[in-house]
Amino acid sequence: MADQLLFLASFAIGIVPALVLMWLGLRRYTYPRIEKALFDDRRIFFSLAVGLVMGTLSSLISLNLPRFDFASILIALVAIAMFEETFKLVYLNRKGYRQNFSSTFYGFALGLGIAATVVLSFGLGNPNLTTDPFTFSLLVLFSIGFAAMEATTGALIGYGCSKGLPWSYLLRALFARLVYTIPAVPFLLSSGPEWLIYLSIFASLGVGLLLYFFACSITFQETLPPEFRRRARKERRARARKD
Repeated sequence: MADQLLFLASFAIGIVPALVLMWLGLRRYTYPRIEKALFDDRRIFFSLAVGLVMGTLSSLISLNLPRFDFASILIALVAIAMFEETFKLVYLNRKGYRQNFSSTFYGFALGLGIAATVVLSFGLGNPNLTTDPFTFSLLVLFSIGFAAMEATTGALIGYGCSKGLPWSYLLRALFARLVYTIPAVPFLLSSGPEWLIYLSIFASLGVGLLLYFFACSITFQETLPPEFRRRARKERRARARKD
């Protein structure tokens, strides 16, 4: 029973923030905000599902990487980051996605799927999750920040593929991930005094949300062709007048 509760709690802190962030990020670009969605809903949810699978694989790889000392742990973090971001590039640079503006949205969903199962595995490694509300709250905050970062890097890589600049935007995604990871290191390594670990969670959450805001307010707008931007603005204004 305890194991089942731990799994359910871990699943909840992984999938719920990811779904909420996906809804918040995409709602401006689909019905009822605009008459016709600017992406294929089936591809959005398929990308999310692929992300869930890849997040599971990433977690399994992470668990089997050597962690002898501080240096080996940092190498493991870099290896996992490269694996996840390179997979996003491979997935989003395929025929049918390449130079398609909606790939930015699919990359966004892909990143959220990866984040959901990575956080799930993280929760399963914390047996206090179901008995200590404070631990649960901290992991929820970590989940939100981590999912926001993964969504941003997915959107950046999708945008790069849509513009025919996949490698350039892979580097930007890795830089965004680095900016997030630096303040998250004390929490991820569980090293240092408690106040530093708590500060790490809140700092990484703030960075993750800033990256997410960048993706939703700038990257999404930039990915749309001019005619779609005009149509989206026109439909939003018409809806605002009706309301």
